[in-house]
Amino acid sequence: MSIFEEGSSFQGFLNKVTDLLILNLVTLLLCLPVITAGAALTAMHYVLLKMVRGEEGYIVKSFFRAFKREFRQATVMWVMFMALAALMGSTLVMVLQGGGSYPLWLPSSILVVAVLELICMIYAFAMQSRFDNSVIHTIINAVTLTFAELPSSLEMAVITLVPMIAFIFAGVLLPLLILFGLSVPGYACAMIYDPIFRKVEKQIWEQENSEDPDEEE
Repeated sequence: MSIFEEGSSFQGFLNKVTDLLILNLVTLLLCLPVITAGAALTAMHYVLLKMVRGEEGYIVKSFFRAFKREFRQATVMWVMFMALAALMGSTLVMVLQGGGSYPLWLPSSILVVAVLELICMIYAFAMQSRFDNSVIHTIINAVTLTFAELPSSLEMAVITLVPMIAFIFAGVLLPLLILFGLSVPGYACAMIYDPIFRKVEKQIWEQENSEDPDEEE
């Protein structure tokens, strides 16, 4: 079989790259108004998890269906996360401009909390796309997974931060980041949190299908 024939592994790879390109551009476009970024990221993770599980259909159609469905709760979460980020950012600026009047451990602590918030955001938007829950419970579950699955959480943090750091030190990579900077790291993260979500889904299924002892009596 030729690598260019329909159904070949190379053709499958090209299809995956094309899907990630389209998904990245749509997500980036919907993130530009800022206030819609939470819903856009949630919709992106909805599509990415389907891609990881081999359940993908029409990328754009699936994206906008999830975007519309999760808009309200995802936007509330986004505002909460951005408020915390703004608080940490202003505190960090104040500390750095303090001329040594603040303890040295404070800026490092702020950066650690910022990384933890980034991980929580990944879990929260991914869980919002997959599970029916309130905003508060979704955030609580995201925080729980961040620490309960710490090795995986740190992997996702590295995967997400690398493109950002690359752009800072190598501006020539900007076109690549525009084309794949959200979807490719997100796809790698989806491969990491998919087994975690499967365990959660199994627990939910077992709870919903377990027999009530009182009913047997």
